[in-house]
Amino acid sequence: MTRKNKNRIFKDIYAFVIDLIKERKAIILIFSLFMLVAFLTGIIVGVKTHNSYIVSNNFGVVNISSNAVSASTFFTRLFSMLLVTLLLFGCSYTKWFSPIALILLVYRSYLLGLYACLMIALYGVSGTIVSIIIMLPCQLLVLAVMLMVYVTLAKTWKDNRCYGIYKTQRQKTKILLTGLLLLLGICICEELIIVIFSAKVILVI
Repeated sequence: MTRKNKNRIFKDIYAFVIDLIKERKAIILIFSLFMLVAFLTGIIVGVKTHNSYIVSNNFGVVNISSNAVSASTFFTRLFSMLLVTLLLFGCSYTKWFSPIALILLVYRSYLLGLYACLMIALYGVSGTIVSIIIMLPCQLLVLAVMLMVYVTLAKTWKDNRCYGIYKTQRQKTKILLTGLLLLLGICICEELIIVIFSAKVILVI
């Protein structure tokens, strides 16, 4: 693939995302507001409950001092991301399932705020560094990808009448695979950053 073709692909993707945001700005705004409120609620709950929190070995704020735990958390994080995305894929088949999609994204946003606060409260400076450099950027990007994947999939509600179920099903499959690959890439990048900074604690949700 030539450089010109690559640039054209990136421009097409960028144009598609911008057009999608303009067309579906209402649902994106509504979902984003609920997710923001959930994130802030998680922070508030974390501030009030951090004294009673116990560090787990497989969920939430996880100590990854050993290589075995670090390797297992990678697959746990990846599985969680893929599972939520597949559930969003299922919710995209009818507008009546949109509240379930909202609950999935809101709950994940709540957990992110909760455990970000707990990590900072429990680990001080090191927890703050991990939160700011690794956890929040990666997990916020994950939420953004999940939201955009769902909104894109849900957009095919109207397309069924115009193009038929077979064509829209192929579109949904392509969108799903693209979303899964993006999440895999984010998870790998997050793991590489963990290794580079020799982080001893990470978030698993």
